[in-house]
Formats: sequence, structure tokens, C-alpha cells
Amino acid sequence: MDDRWLNFESIANARDLGGLNTSDGYTIASGLLLRSADLANASRRDTETLQLEYRLSKIIDLRTAAEREERPDTSIPDVTVRHIPIFSEQLAGISHEKGTDASQLQKLIPKLDVLYRLMVTNGSCRRSLGLAAVCVMEHDFTLGSVLWHCTEGKDRCGLLTVILLSALRVSRQQICEDYLLTNEVNRPKAEMYYKQMLAAGRPTNEAEMVRDVFLARKSYLDAAFSAIDEHYPDTDSFFRDGLHIPDGAIENFRVSVLH
Repeated sequence: MDDRWLNFESIANARDLGGLNTSDGYTIASGLLLRSADLANASRRDTETLQLEYRLSKIIDLRTAAEREERPDTSIPDVTVRHIPIFSEQLAGISHEKGTDASQLQKLIPKLDVLYRLMVTNGSCRRSLGLAAVCVMEHDFTLGSVLWHCTEGKDRCGLLTVILLSALRVSRQQICEDYLLTNEVNRPKAEMYYKQMLAAGRPTNEAEMVRDVFLARKSYLDAAFSAIDEHYPDTDSFFRDGLHIPDGAIENFRVSVLH
């Protein structure tokens, strides 16, 4: 999967879903479905790469209005931007992405499994995820690629990716492998907070828990899958009744991005 990483100067955790195989023998085309952390620090070279190499046509920003105001994305000419926050401002605090102060992170640690279940079970989160998924599925890919992001490119971005890959019939094993790739780029940041906690005199087990906040864990994704399996008889029912994805949208999506 290493060849799916996007080579940017300042955009973190960016990769292309192209190259992943589906359970029914198809492959996702490269250069159409992109995921990343936020674009606040995107350099001029980065934006040119997105425009010229990936023909970026649409950005879906999954952050809250407050997050966007604090770290606005770099503007890219001729690219449509959709703001579809997965969390309301009231719910945003459950995500570590809202803040990066090590003294506050410890309070959020036990909530990450809950966070993933919440995005599946909370009606507001689910409606936003469904809207974002449809926004990707109904895109005219002849115009170019779509990129979606949150702040770290791990939790909200990760779960939208789970939905899109599931719709394309990528196996849960491959979905998990893609999700865990975040650790390759987030580990230095995670280790920084680990050392910061130790330097502050906190116990090793607390420092390890704070470090893990920035890492993708299979248990987080398992919590989301468990919530789906508990509330819906199958994935198609989740798409139809939980996310309210219109009839035909998934099939049109598959035709557009698979070969």
C-alpha cells in the first residue's frame, strides 16, 4: 500500500484509495478518491500538485465551523468546497482533534471507542456521514478527483472512508489495513506527546494512553463495525436506513471509480 501515499510538502496523512481491490474482482481507479488531514498548511506546490496531477475538483471538509475558523484550509482556485461537519459544536469535544494540549488529552482517552460508536449511532452524525458519502458518490469524476478530510485525517475522515470502501465492496480486512496506515505518519506526533507526559512527571501508563490517542487502533474501528452489526441486519440496510443513501447512488459510484 506504500505507493498510495501522496507526496506533499505540508499536507499530512494524505493517500489515494486507488489500487485497493474489491471482493468481487474490481480495482479502485487511482487519482479519484483522496483522503488527508486538513489543508491549512498546504504549500503552493501542494495545491499545484492537487490541481495538475490529481485534477482536484471537490473538497469535503468534515470539521466543525469553529475548527475551520481556527485553521482555515488553503484556498485552491476552481475547486468546489463542501462543509459537512460530522459533529455539532457540542459533540466536537469528544474528539481529541479539537485540542492538542497533553494535559487535556488524558480526559478524552476512554472516549475514543465511544466516539466511533457515536458516529454510527447518533442521528446527527449519521445524517452528516450519509450526506458526505452521497457527496462523494454523486460527484462527476470526469471533472477530476474528490478529497475529504477532518483535522488529523484519522477519525471522521477514517469513518467516511470506511463507508465509501464498504460501498465499493472492499473487505473489512483491507479497510482496516488502510485505516491503520495513519500510524506510519502520526507516530512521531504520538511519541512527542508520550515524551511530554513523561517529562511532566506522569506515570508511564498515562503517557502511553495519551500517545495512543493519535494512533489508529483496530479496536476503534471494531467499535464502529460492532455498532453497525448490532443495529442493522446487513451493510445494505445501514446504507439505506441509517445513512439514507439514495437508490442507485452506490451502483453509479461503483461504475465511476472501479475498473
